[in-house]
Amino acid sequence: MPARPVSFDTLYAEHAEDVYVWAMRYAAGRSGWAEDITHDVFLKAWEHQTWLREEDVRGWLFRVTQNVAFSALRREKTFRQRIAELLFPSQPTQTESTPEKDLVRREAVRSATAALDRLPGQERVVMALKILDDLSQREIAQLLSLSEGYVSKLISRAHGRLSAGGWEVEDGTP
Repeated sequence: MPARPVSFDTLYAEHAEDVYVWAMRYAAGRSGWAEDITHDVFLKAWEHQTWLREEDVRGWLFRVTQNVAFSALRREKTFRQRIAELLFPSQPTQTESTPEKDLVRREAVRSATAALDRLPGQERVVMALKILDDLSQREIAQLLSLSEGYVSKLISRAHGRLSAGGWEVEDGTP
């Protein structure tokens, strides 16, 4: 008897909780992050539903969850590395690293990442594009299909929130 294709509704109903639990393993307790991974996994399942079969769907979902989570973690690491470079630019005459300096650096990066994470969605995106990607307001407006005035307003609000939280955006230091 040939293998039967899986209905997407059935697939989601039977496996959404498993995928979320698997994603939470990689999420370090961040439920929103795990929900995003779960969403991405089921988008991939939707794209591949015509060839998914009941017999192998659970293993496939596990592998896809793992791959999506690893990709997200790599992006997150890259994001933290860019913040670290902004806070602690490499200098040719840089002194030798010590455990104390490494701890200070990690804590500053953690604090900066947390400050950006607390911004509302649009402000976070605009600030990431401005600070991390060094885009102008005009480039951000074009990229996001927003007016330059609205981008300016979002940047101003984000500056205010970050400053209120102890972060000075211009030099990137707490």
